[in-house]
Amino acid sequence: MTAKTRHQPNKAKTAARGKAYYQANKAKIKAYYQANKAKISARTKAYYQANKESLAAKSKAYRRANKEKIAARGKAYYQANKEKIAAQHKAYRQTHKEEMAAKRKAYHRANKAKAKAYYQANKEKIAAQRRAGRQTKPSTRRPRDSS
Repeated sequence: MTAKTRHQPNKAKTAARGKAYYQANKAKIKAYYQANKAKISARTKAYYQANKESLAAKSKAYRRANKEKIAARGKAYYQANKEKIAAQHKAYRQTHKEEMAAKRKAYHRANKAKAKAYYQANKEKIAAQRRAGRQTKPSTRRPRDSS
């Protein structure tokens, strides 16, 4: 039996034991972390710096092997927090209006030639999309601002 699979049969038992220990000693554990925050942070940082490449490789391998699982987790998070995410986006856009407008203008100025070339290359496609947009039912369109 390899080192990697030796502990697999006891994984659930180990996790349950760890969870029970944490629940029983939650206050003690939190107090220790608060008292030793700097020491723990320094030790964690040192470990990360010493093992950066291997940790990155492991992480990359996990993501490659579990694409569906990660995508499902992301989708579930989005579904559970959709309203909160939308509110945060709206608040950010409201507080950074001028900054976003300046960035948009700068981007358009910097990429004018690129946009013109794209338009020239895709004239028919763009025209077809505009025609399709005009042919939508009036009830599905957003109402125009009457002010």
